[in-house]
Amino acid sequence: MSVEHRRHERYAVEISAEVTVGVETVAAATQNVSEGGAALTLDLPLDEGSTFGLTLFLTQDGIEDPDREPFESTATVQWVRPASGRYLCGIAFTTVAPAQRARLREFLSATA
Repeated sequence: MSVEHRRHERYAVEISAEVTVGVETVAAATQNVSEGGAALTLDLPLDEGSTFGLTLFLTQDGIEDPDREPFESTATVQWVRPASGRYLCGIAFTTVAPAQRARLREFLSATA
């Protein structure tokens, strides 16, 4: 039995996301989100250790709030594995502005 030592609590939140690698932007979705990172499912295999642009569309009850700005950050791939014809990636947020972090914290506290 393994014990996980995580800095941030995970929230089982499924929201739409966009991953930007170079000039290519692809759709993704989260399986879970924390203040430090997320688990993403997407069609594009990302390389462990690679860094990319990330946008999370923060929603309430599956509906995007037009008054709520999306969460934007750069992220680094921690791990990747195949998942039902797609890819599951564990990512860590690497560059998060204070206002973005506050927006994410507010969103996650509302989902708890």
